[in-house]
Amino acid sequence: MEVSLEEFGTLDFDVKAWLNRQFAAQTNDDSAATDDARAQRLVTQLHFLATNAQQNSDRIKARFRHQAAQIGRDIAGLGKAVSATQAQLVGLTQAVDRQAASAPTMAAVVELGTAQRQLARTVEALGLQRSYTDLPQKVDGLVEARDFGRAWALVDGVARAAGLDADEVHACRERIEAGVVGELGRAVAERDAEAAARMGQLLAAHGQTELVETEFVRVRAQIGVKALEGRYDDIGGLLHAALALITEERTFAEAAEMSDAVQEQLIERFADAMQTEIQRHVDRAENIGAVSVRGVYDALVGFCADAGLDTDESSALSVGAAHVQRVPLALHHLLEPLRECVERLGMAEADRIQGGSLGALRAVEYETGRAEAYVRDAAREMDCVFSDISETLDSLLVVVPAAMARRAAEDVLVAVSEASGVISAGIATLADSAGFDVSDLAAATELDTPIADLTGAAFQPLANEDKLDAVSRSVALALLAEQLENHTATVVANVRHRLADMYSHPQSLIAAALNGQNEVSETMDLEAADLDIEVPEISAVAAAQAVVFLLSGAFRAPLERIPASSVWHGAAARSSMGVTVPQFSCAPSEDAVDIGEKMHILLPELEQAVAMHAQCAPDAMPLYTFVLRHMSACDGDEDDSPLLAMLALVLRSVQRAFVRQVCCVEAPLSALGCRQLAADTEYIASVAASFGAMPDPDFAELLTSVLRHSAEASDISESPEHVELTELQHTLHALLIHSDN
Repeated sequence: MEVSLEEFGTLDFDVKAWLNRQFAAQTNDDSAATDDARAQRLVTQLHFLATNAQQNSDRIKARFRHQAAQIGRDIAGLGKAVSATQAQLVGLTQAVDRQAASAPTMAAVVELGTAQRQLARTVEALGLQRSYTDLPQKVDGLVEARDFGRAWALVDGVARAAGLDADEVHACRERIEAGVVGELGRAVAERDAEAAARMGQLLAAHGQTELVETEFVRVRAQIGVKALEGRYDDIGGLLHAALALITEERTFAEAAEMSDAVQEQLIERFADAMQTEIQRHVDRAENIGAVSVRGVYDALVGFCADAGLDTDESSALSVGAAHVQRVPLALHHLLEPLRECVERLGMAEADRIQGGSLGALRAVEYETGRAEAYVRDAAREMDCVFSDISETLDSLLVVVPAAMARRAAEDVLVAVSEASGVISAGIATLADSAGFDVSDLAAATELDTPIADLTGAAFQPLANEDKLDAVSRSVALALLAEQLENHTATVVANVRHRLADMYSHPQSLIAAALNGQNEVSETMDLEAADLDIEVPEISAVAAAQAVVFLLSGAFRAPLERIPASSVWHGAAARSSMGVTVPQFSCAPSEDAVDIGEKMHILLPELEQAVAMHAQCAPDAMPLYTFVLRHMSACDGDEDDSPLLAMLALVLRSVQRAFVRQVCCVEAPLSALGCRQLAADTEYIASVAASFGAMPDPDFAELLTSVLRHSAEASDISESPEHVELTELQHTLHALLIHSDN
């Protein structure tokens, strides 16, 4: 069945009825076809019909364009004919009115009416043609008059009525857009919010929203950047000017009905322009130190808060089930100079402390005599060092993000090791002047360690002037070590607390930007962060050992003479008749008496050292408390006073050294040597007991063993010259192994 377009033009056309007729006709023609096939066939026919109609329309429009000039001339001539015809019609109408109308006359009237209608349509077409012909001139006139709305309406109306395509009016629309954009730029530059909003709405209505935003950002950014140019004396002046500018621009953007995205782009341009000036202030602050850098950081953080950059709701995005907060690009621009500075700030601050307060501490030197002046000066500089460290860490842990905080803190805390090195250097100088090696301090409680030269001041009684100076200096070093230890404990505890606090809170936008992240970490991985920072090594133990070493140094000479004494292998005295003279008792040897006498004067020497310590620093921890805390060999009774506990510490070290020296005696001992050993051991034990000190366990076992073997030897009536004390030797050997372990 053939499809005709005429049916579609009727006023009573019914689509449903028409489709039913088409399907009914196809059913009669081909009853075997399915409904889908019939529908497909009908769609194909309609498609071909529409294509043919479009081609005819294109041909007509092309012919119309080529013949427009001729048509214009024809219509002009026809217009004259129409005017004459209209005049004749008026005369004819009057004539008809005057006389009865005949049939031929009425026919002529009808023909003339038809011609009049055709002519009216032609005149209308001619008007459209004339509108199209002078369209550029009209558009230019409207653009010059800034009547952009009418210009755009004219172009759109002519294009629809005359069937013109986009290429034919593209030039006109470009002129209109250029005019609107120029007016928009003028309004934006002059802060005319009403005009800017009107021009923006006009461009947006024609699909040019992006052009509106681009032009607004370009003009306002150019003006704002120019306003921010110049060198500001301080970072505050720059940020104050930028904040005032951003506030004004936001107010104007809202009045001009610009989106939040436009405001964000504008701030990004301002932040990018500020970066060079911010870099200059950051570089200057970095040369001063972390405190100055913190000043720049605080200023930038305050600016970001006032400008609303650190709580920008538009930066929050939903990605799946997670809530991701984007770091605004403006924050990256503002904080980029500071981020590069923060990465190297820890090492820079460590170097600054090294050359500053630590250098002043190293410059303090000890002179001969009492140590009060040295302690006073060195303690003052030590306080300055840790004040510097604390102030630096306080500023550093505010500026540095969590990911860099631990490393930065450890870089600064290296200064603690350097301060400890000052004490270590003092101990080394003390050892050199007192005649002993620093490596001997490790054996401060092991007095049997061989020392080649015992003539130095360290091995003299405290009455010796050089020994007194050495003890005074060791007391001073102990005070500085105590001060260093206290300062370090406070600083490290503070750093650990600050690190734990940093990792227990969600990351801020500022921290994410400083860390170079594009998104904020919602939670900090506390388990993955090693918050237990390394504590620098402190020389407090070495200082305590130096004190003990000097106080016990006088015991070394008599102790080292014990193995070579001839009394251990001596024979009993004989009469002129060759009869052995019985001996009922044995006095302590000279070496044992020397050890005992030094034990008796040890307590006054300790008290003198404690008094020196108290005079140097009355408010400091007592010397004996400091020593007992750091000496691993401290195993005194809990009920002992600290001074007696320190005395007991030295006495037990003397007893332990005595046992080891006895074990070095060449076997076998004579019976007289056995009795002499028992006498010496008993004497040393009684002197130590007079101070209420518990004996060393090895010394107590030695005392029990030699007393038993001495009794066995005295019971033998015809004993040989030498007695093999195998059990005693085994016991002493076991004690040596026990002590070594």
